[in-house]
Amino acid sequence: MVGLVLHRLTTFPTPVALNLFLVAFAGAALALLIGLIALVQIWHNGYAGAGGAAIGILLPLLMAIWPLAYLQAYRNMPALNDVTTDLASPPRFTVLAKQRVESNNGPVYPTARFAELQQKSYPDLRTFVIDRPVEETFELVEETAARLKWKVVLADAPVGKTAKGGLLEAIDQTLVMGFTDDIVVRVEGNLNRSRVDVRSASRYGAVDLGQNATRLRRFLAELKARSETTSPQIAGRRGLRSTRTGAMAKRAKDKLPEKAASRSERDRAQSSAQRARAQKETPR
Repeated sequence: MVGLVLHRLTTFPTPVALNLFLVAFAGAALALLIGLIALVQIWHNGYAGAGGAAIGILLPLLMAIWPLAYLQAYRNMPALNDVTTDLASPPRFTVLAKQRVESNNGPVYPTARFAELQQKSYPDLRTFVIDRPVEETFELVEETAARLKWKVVLADAPVGKTAKGGLLEAIDQTLVMGFTDDIVVRVEGNLNRSRVDVRSASRYGAVDLGQNATRLRRFLAELKARSETTSPQIAGRRGLRSTRTGAMAKRAKDKLPEKAASRSERDRAQSSAQRARAQKETPR
């Protein structure tokens, strides 16, 4: 429990935390064995301490429930720790590549080992194509990452005129254990259409229990929802500013006919009053 709290809430190194977990489970197995031997001795010889021996057995069993709960998922999930929407040319890490070199899993996507298995296991993970300018699409990607509470370490926006793609790199942690996973999003396209490819990779462990695929699905679903709820002219921060300006201009334009109408009514009223005074002043 101490190792879990330190790893989840602080910068406690993952390799050290994994070693602590192994030592803890080894100690629990030893405690379970000693408790069983004690119960046998107590049963045959009538020694005292049955309650303490029972607790010594119960605590390791409770501790074993946690990893056993993931056993079914471990058996059913594919042996993947790196998932992408583009198997032919996966997005590459740049800033996070240095940190991944120091971890158990390298920065390069193992296409030879993972591509075919991922295609069979997660055929729904594909490139997201959107009819938006590439710069605008990158803004949607940034907003989506913020909503998912990713820790963004790189946001290299695309430049439409030079056809330069955009790249976003971020870090996310698993909910319980706090294992660090790295994400890279690549945005390419032109002024009319954009392609979004995303990759999520675990720094440690040979199996991710489907965590990276779930993260990609959540990201793509959120990105799609944001693209559908915003029109091409108002998506993103720059678009929102232009929308506010356009709305103010429209309100001002709508007020012009009202002002013109009110002025014409005042002019008619004034002319009528002038004619009435003229009639009164005219001698009969």
